[in-house]
Amino acid sequence: MQQAKQLTVDKADWWDNLYRTKRTPWDIGKASPPLVTYLKSPYAVPPAKIAVLGCGTGHDCLLFAKNNFEVTGIDFAPSAIAATHEKFEKAGLSGTKGFLLQRDIFDIHEYDGYYDYLWEHCFFSAIDPSRRRTYVYTVADLLKPGGKLISLWWLVDSKSGPPFSVSRDDIYSLFDERFTIDMAYKPTDSIPERKGAELLTVLTKR
Repeated sequence: MQQAKQLTVDKADWWDNLYRTKRTPWDIGKASPPLVTYLKSPYAVPPAKIAVLGCGTGHDCLLFAKNNFEVTGIDFAPSAIAATHEKFEKAGLSGTKGFLLQRDIFDIHEYDGYYDYLWEHCFFSAIDPSRRRTYVYTVADLLKPGGKLISLWWLVDSKSGPPFSVSRDDIYSLFDERFTIDMAYKPTDSIPERKGAELLTVLTKR
């Protein structure tokens, strides 16, 4: 008898099933408030090419596109990509400011050196922790020289995942080899469930 395929967080089908059945408690139904605040601040990076890693249903993608970034939402779950595409279409931004890749970010080497910025929000905490060092090198490769990784980290303490535990020390120690820290602060407008447990950073590729 053929053995059933084991689904894990590394598999697109695992995530697609969650999106299809709407078991997505991490999806707050809108763009992240700290990102909205950051893009309105004098410290925001100027619009350019940005990729949203593990874009989910596209709330943050749409915000970047409406702020004149050329944004590519990347996710390997078909249902997530479909939801993001629908948002781009309704806003009239699909194919002009909003683009999509239904791919695994660990396997898109043809885009190495293509992006000015990457946006990380709850993707790092969703991957298996054994892949975190690979993640660092992958995002560095995707960025242009001097490109920036803009991130809203959820500093969660979890015995199992996803989300898997993430600490400030984890971030600093993992990214130190390939990135410098431009900015790091705790947002004051996190959603109640994450109040005091988020860290917004802007890191520049060395």
